[in-house]
Amino acid sequence: MDPQRLRAIRPALVPIAELERIEETAGAILAEIGLAVDDPDVRAKVTGAGFKENSAGRIIVERKAYREFLASERKSHGDRFKEGPQPGAPPGASIKCGVSNYPLTIHEMKTDKLVPFTTEKHAEAVKLLDGLSSRGVVAASPGYPADVPAEFSPVLAYWNQATYSRDGRDAPDPKFGKSTPWVMEMAEALGRPIKGLPIYPASPLTLFGESLDKVLILKDRLDSAYIANMPSPGSTAPVNLGDALAQAAAEVIGAAIIVRELTGLKVTWSFCIFPTDLRDLSMVFGSPENFLFHLISAEALCFLHGDRWYPGAGNIHTMAKLPGAQACAEKASIMTAGALLGEQYFGSVGALSLDEVFSAEQLVYDLEIRDHVQKMVDGKQVSTDQKRCLEEIRQGIAQGSFAGLDSTVALYKGLYWHPAVFERAFLGGWRTKGEKTARQNARELIVESLKKHSFHLPDSEQKAIDGIRERAKKALLK
Repeated sequence: MDPQRLRAIRPALVPIAELERIEETAGAILAEIGLAVDDPDVRAKVTGAGFKENSAGRIIVERKAYREFLASERKSHGDRFKEGPQPGAPPGASIKCGVSNYPLTIHEMKTDKLVPFTTEKHAEAVKLLDGLSSRGVVAASPGYPADVPAEFSPVLAYWNQATYSRDGRDAPDPKFGKSTPWVMEMAEALGRPIKGLPIYPASPLTLFGESLDKVLILKDRLDSAYIANMPSPGSTAPVNLGDALAQAAAEVIGAAIIVRELTGLKVTWSFCIFPTDLRDLSMVFGSPENFLFHLISAEALCFLHGDRWYPGAGNIHTMAKLPGAQACAEKASIMTAGALLGEQYFGSVGALSLDEVFSAEQLVYDLEIRDHVQKMVDGKQVSTDQKRCLEEIRQGIAQGSFAGLDSTVALYKGLYWHPAVFERAFLGGWRTKGEKTARQNARELIVESLKKHSFHLPDSEQKAIDGIRERAKKALLK
């Protein structure tokens, strides 16, 4: 008999009537306000494809095209929104974790300082992630080297992760137009060709930038494009949440309609609103608002897609700059709530200050939190057998303890979770073991994981990406 998985059931946070108003409002935004397309060449392509400009020079998407687009989206997803949330995870399903590949800064354990992510430190971090792959870390690169020119950095990051990680074949974000062809060539050499690239409209309602230019230039090498944005209520979007969601939807849907017409590619799209603290002029991750914004964004997004919504959220970013209390509290809070609601994947382990900093120490804490949460949501199987119970009690009384019984030896490890870093002993026991702190335990675990690194890429593939790296260096470091 499987144990009963611990699960929190939540109702939808946004009423259907409100979602319908968001849909209508997004259509009105596209028809009446439109998207700014600042690049003259791109704007000429857009108008040449049949899109009209309004009196303000913005590109509009007529309501008919908007409605037809959403009808097609809903049909392709089976128009399943009315069926409610996605089903929960089955008993025993493991929680996976991934890292952000955007940090340019690393927390240096020896000095407890934040320093630039050098090529050497990046390679060491990749090796650590490879060593921790058995603990459910499914990402390879924790950022980009910051000691080389920016346009070469994605190529070098990819080379590091492919060279030192068994999970390193999938390409990181190429980021820049000049680095993208080299990253694409390396991906082909590793058997993971890049067939889709992201486009990021700027809020409010602006379609421009290098991500769009890359797709337009490379469209013949692609099968798809993915469009996403990050508007913030009260900062780059209206402060009322429904209005902010309407703008967020208009930005990506309008961009999707235009890009599909310009390129002929399959276009997917997503949106999510994010909180901003106007006192610090920064987006605030790790906050209760951020968690709730993810939940309501998922409902609005899936309503417009015609798909079933996700009840949980897996974003465990934090604005803490160093590993420790704030980061652990915020990440544990969000991971616990997300897992109870059915989420099975949590990104940004080891990331601090949103995704500016990678910390190996925080990574270890985050995995400890994940294991804690995993054991909690897995639940327990409860069974009673009268004959067995009476016999074991008699044996326990006779021996003065149940610790030495055969049943305890056989079942103890499955019943209890033992942390690798956090401390559980009484004060006396802790002193006897050397009074080690969680931080000392984490650092010892990191050192041991690095010692065990042994991955090597097959020689033919290593030679291929070595050559690509050297040619990219010559081309990009002129």
